[in-house]
Amino acid sequence: MRNLKVLLLTGLVAFLFVSCEKDDATTGEYELGAIVLNEGSYSNSNASISFYKYGGTSVQNDVFNMVNSRSLGDVLQGAVISNGKIYMVLNNSGKVEVASSADFKQLYTIEGLVNPRCAIVVNSKLYVTQWGSYGENGSVKVFSTEDYSLITSITLGKGCEGIAFSNGKIYVANSGGFELGNTISVIDPSSNTLENTINVADCPKELVVDKNGDVWAICSGYIEYDANWNITSQSPSELARIDGTTAERVVLFQDQHPSHIDINSNRDAVFYGGGYGFNGIYKLPVDSRELATAPTVDGYFYGFNVNPNNDDIYALLAPNFSSAGTLEIYSNIGADKGEFEVGIGPNTVLFN
Repeated sequence: MRNLKVLLLTGLVAFLFVSCEKDDATTGEYELGAIVLNEGSYSNSNASISFYKYGGTSVQNDVFNMVNSRSLGDVLQGAVISNGKIYMVLNNSGKVEVASSADFKQLYTIEGLVNPRCAIVVNSKLYVTQWGSYGENGSVKVFSTEDYSLITSITLGKGCEGIAFSNGKIYVANSGGFELGNTISVIDPSSNTLENTINVADCPKELVVDKNGDVWAICSGYIEYDANWNITSQSPSELARIDGTTAERVVLFQDQHPSHIDINSNRDAVFYGGGYGFNGIYKLPVDSRELATAPTVDGYFYGFNVNPNNDDIYALLAPNFSSAGTLEIYSNIGADKGEFEVGIGPNTVLFN
């Protein structure tokens, strides 16, 4: 009997060990795929998440609502994934919804923000950019990622937008928000203080970091209209390459205004384009100043991102803000790889 008990106990331990090993190897339902952020229509609280499993033939829509049985909120502007969590920035709701990035179960809601835009996690701290109210300077709110408490608020330029981390510093694009902006703020995260302000072209919006640690900003330029929506003046769109202290500016287009930028897996080429009224997604090697004469992908896209796993381009179409948008996937040389219906107003793709 003792030997039988030992055998049974040994078998049970082996079973539990194998079971634990198997559990550790599994992934969550919403891992190993692309997460599409859908803004929804303003003031209707119908922002949503769509999920595309790599290599799949369909997209799962309205993920957050389906998992949590409630609406995500109003205008999903941006998000960041860090340490098993996704932090979703809801602009018109003035909040950040925190959920598990594996199963999208809601963990916490950070409230009290005013026109928040983008987010990044550095040293276990969540940095959220916000425009603030009309007439105010923008700011970055800093929260603990452990208990979600507010650590501090850093006042910067008008319309704080895109945010990136490089060489121990945080960079924030001051797009102007409700007005006009043309600076990049540099924050020291060890003290959460403003360290430097760098002048760039008008309306810097998104930032990426290249293989050299340089920060690239897409500056969409500024357009002024008369009462009949005729253009009365405009400044060109530019790329700004920031080496930590200064910005080298490369003019892209005099009368066109791309709004988005991303970088490939090797961080040796940036892609820019997207935004209403702008055709195409273009590629520029970071060590080159020879601009492409033709886009890698043709089309008028509301947003796009580059998959860091294989450099596929995920392009997003938003025909209006009352019906479904579209995700189109292309190879890094522009070959069509699939098209899928997503939520209303898709603007960004994250890769989990």
